[in-house]
Amino acid sequence: MFEDMFGMFNKDKEADEETEIIRPERKTYSSPPVYSAVSNVTVISVGGSILMDGKPKAEAILAISNCLNELIRQGHRLVLVVGGGKIARDYVNAAKELGANNFELDEFGIKITRVNALLLITSIESAFPKVLSDVSRAGEILANGKTPIYGGLIPGFTTDAVAALIAESLGARFINLSNVDGIFTADPSAHPSARMYTELNHSKLIEILAGNAMKPGQNLILDLPAAMILKRSQIPALFLNGHDLENVTAAVQGIEFKGTIVMPDSDELIEGEEEVKKRVRKAKKKKTAKKSKAKKIPAFYEDDEEPHPDNIKF
Repeated sequence: MFEDMFGMFNKDKEADEETEIIRPERKTYSSPPVYSAVSNVTVISVGGSILMDGKPKAEAILAISNCLNELIRQGHRLVLVVGGGKIARDYVNAAKELGANNFELDEFGIKITRVNALLLITSIESAFPKVLSDVSRAGEILANGKTPIYGGLIPGFTTDAVAALIAESLGARFINLSNVDGIFTADPSAHPSARMYTELNHSKLIEILAGNAMKPGQNLILDLPAAMILKRSQIPALFLNGHDLENVTAAVQGIEFKGTIVMPDSDELIEGEEEVKKRVRKAKKKKTAKKSKAKKIPAFYEDDEEPHPDNIKF
């Protein structure tokens, strides 16, 4: 009987050895492959507001799933990280009123993000069947033709930070989907005159975020740990409106899109800096709009127009 048992384990071991795990090739970002789509691995942080508005919206979930399924069929390898949205903030606020501490509040938020991730799993054709909690498994699952889907992982870390860690581990690109078109100088729904940044560098993004204290259920465009992870590995990041699915498709495919791009600082661009900047500006111009071709868009706005990320909804 014991021989049969050990024989069974040996067979499992032999099967594992025969399965070749090919990790996606690591990329360096001295010349960021944002528009040329050199890497076909993209980590997408899906804001909870894209999937629901106070309650789950099957129609919205199916719409974004159809978009992502088509990209996967085209050969793009995606890793999805799902946020909590308003429903998570509602739970966090209720738990706070009941006396929960910050660690417990973060735990509430994490559980809601994982439930949201389960909803997405049901409609992604190639989805790995479980919500993942181990960053290191993403490469293995991609190599086996499945799409890894995550929720939150660690108290104190947002799902954006989780997505940034996964992008760093895979040498992948990072895309943030929220319910606004990019990073603005203020909440565009409350301030119609708010202007959108078309391009930032990592240091400027960190400067914007540094003045905002981290709190459970916070509602920022990105949390500071995520921004620092992106900076340390020079990972280009795109911030897009997740309701504009044609635009999301264009961004993943590496063609003209609307949004904010966060690029490595100029001193981090080892080579090809001018070419990168040229491609960035060229991709931003609208082919049919003469005005757009003539207008020079500054990389940053004046100090008195600093954005207020805590006013931007996700």
